[in-house]
Amino acid sequence: MNRRTIPSLQMSVYGQDRLRSEGFVVMPLEFSMRQEPQRLIPHFHDFFQVFLITGSGRLMHDFRDHDVTDVTLFFLSPGQVHTIRPAPLMRGTVASFTQEFFDHHAPPPSMLFDLPFFFSSGVTPWLTVSAYEAARITTLFAELQQEYDSAQSGVQEVLRATLRILFIQAGRLYAQKHPVKETSRAALLTRQFHLSLEHHFREWQTLAPYAKDLGITVNHLNDVIHQETGHAAGELIRQRRLLDAKRLLLHSDLSVSEIGYQTGFQDPSYFTRFFRRHAGQTPGEFRDAIREKYQPEPT
Repeated sequence: MNRRTIPSLQMSVYGQDRLRSEGFVVMPLEFSMRQEPQRLIPHFHDFFQVFLITGSGRLMHDFRDHDVTDVTLFFLSPGQVHTIRPAPLMRGTVASFTQEFFDHHAPPPSMLFDLPFFFSSGVTPWLTVSAYEAARITTLFAELQQEYDSAQSGVQEVLRATLRILFIQAGRLYAQKHPVKETSRAALLTRQFHLSLEHHFREWQTLAPYAKDLGITVNHLNDVIHQETGHAAGELIRQRRLLDAKRLLLHSDLSVSEIGYQTGFQDPSYFTRFFRRHAGQTPGEFRDAIREKYQPEPT
């Protein structure tokens, strides 16, 4: 496989140009896969997506593979490398939207930050839905598609409201299948740490600035994160930096040294040692292997 740049894709050109220009598209998944084969290889983008998938296939999300067989919701945040490898009968709907469209004039912080399946790199971004649960979810996706296709007066507000209802419903299902201590101070602090990490991992590489940002001591931060996740806070920082490097090795043509500099390593040899220690391969070995794994299948 050659070392071409893995694409950062824009929203699909489908349906209403005006709504697309405002930051929203919803379309049948099978149409997207048929008309845009570049979406079947690893890619990323700067907007959110939520998929309703029925049937079998394989999802890849930031180098984790997951096989689906029934009805599945798949959530994507900006910058996350992903692809879908469908079986012949896979069907579904995909809604793409920007944070600007979703929030509109709502005051910060965005509701998106409160949802359990967006932003943080360590969360599970897929959710298997039972047949009973799928009826309501499927109806909401159908309403999104109908509103988008008809584009009647007030369509933007209806789409935003329907997305919010969808995310509330999905959040309830997610909480049932991935229970968390939502009301505990430790759980809230852990969530805040993950969000701070998403914003600052390239510039803040020690615990001190995170602790200062959260208004606590380094020792307290580390104790809480270890209690809630089973990992030291410093390990989560290292894993987030490693993920950033993996993404760049896959989807950019930057040299290994350039990627090291971009991810906060001033010494290229130290970046290589860091990567090998935590990934089990050198950056060059990882790049060759991951691009070979996800090269387009022969047509």
